[in-house]
Amino acid sequence: MANPRKRKGDAAEREAAAILTEVTGFECTRTLSAGIPGDIGDIHGIADTVCQVADWNDKSAACLQKPREVEQQRLNAKAKRAFTMVRFRGGKENWRVVMTVEQFARFIK
Repeated sequence: MANPRKRKGDAAEREAAAILTEVTGFECTRTLSAGIPGDIGDIHGIADTVCQVADWNDKSAACLQKPREVEQQRLNAKAKRAFTMVRFRGGKENWRVVMTVEQFARFIK
């Protein structure tokens, strides 16, 4: 059986995938590649885009660290864009999309 942190992370990924499906119209699902060599992010379904999900107690640390990590996952997946979803509380209104300035620039170009 998975440890409590793994269960929390899995639940956050499922919630994030459902929210992204609802708000984008794309069928978003979990990739199940977390922690393996060549990790390609947590969520797929948005073309040429990698998504990392974080449900950490320390939201500031998640907002700083995860966008850096998703950049490597973007390279692994050979994708053009990457972003991180950080869960502050339940419900889609309490999630935030976090990117580095460079990641944001890739989205708008």
